[in-house]
Amino acid sequence: MDIGVPLKDMGPVDVSGLINVVESLTEADWTGNTFRQDALASGAHATTDNILMKTEWHPSVSTSGLQHFEDLVVVWARARGVDPEKVLPIARENTDLWPVFTMPEWLAYKDILGPLVEQVIAPLKKPRGVVSRLALVRLPAGAHIAPHIDGHLMATKAHRIHVSLSSTPSVEYKIDGRKFTMLKGHAYDFNNRVRHSVKNNGKRARINLFVDYYPDPGLVIRNPLDVSVPLYAKPTPVIN
Repeated sequence: MDIGVPLKDMGPVDVSGLINVVESLTEADWTGNTFRQDALASGAHATTDNILMKTEWHPSVSTSGLQHFEDLVVVWARARGVDPEKVLPIARENTDLWPVFTMPEWLAYKDILGPLVEQVIAPLKKPRGVVSRLALVRLPAGAHIAPHIDGHLMATKAHRIHVSLSSTPSVEYKIDGRKFTMLKGHAYDFNNRVRHSVKNNGKRARINLFVDYYPDPGLVIRNPLDVSVPLYAKPTPVIN
């Protein structure tokens, strides 16, 4: 979302509990599920490791030709020898733009992340707002994310919030031609509608929590003629 400035420090939030969890994560926790990198992320984000808990999706941004997110998950899982039942979304929230899917990983982190996400979105919160993406994202030492602009439709409406979980002063964010760093434990409203890049010049991984928040969704108007359903899985339960 274009917030009018490159980056806005939203202040400190209580990340102590989440940091304890993050420090206990294994390499398998970070790299065991590559669905976001393989099927969702643009090339610019291929260098990151992700634990994905919520994501928006629409067939217009997929090169697979599939019309349903559930089918995309199943096709990806089968190609990698993964049991689809273990990775299919567990809930769906409809918005006027794109649906938002909650992934199984949310169940492992919801107790610690639920209160933290509420802290993070408090300054922006609206009665009908939706968290449209939620992920732990690791950028390894020496890696970089090439300059790009997030061009998908939800990026024009949702705030991209970074919560810094690691003390990495050597990580350099370049946003709209200006350089920034992030303080551990602070939340930042990040303008992803201008050209931006990240370089980890340090010897430790950078770990951030990404919270995308769509504060003002419009009314959801369902097309009564759209009766299509996923081919390879049951439709995800709708919770709104």
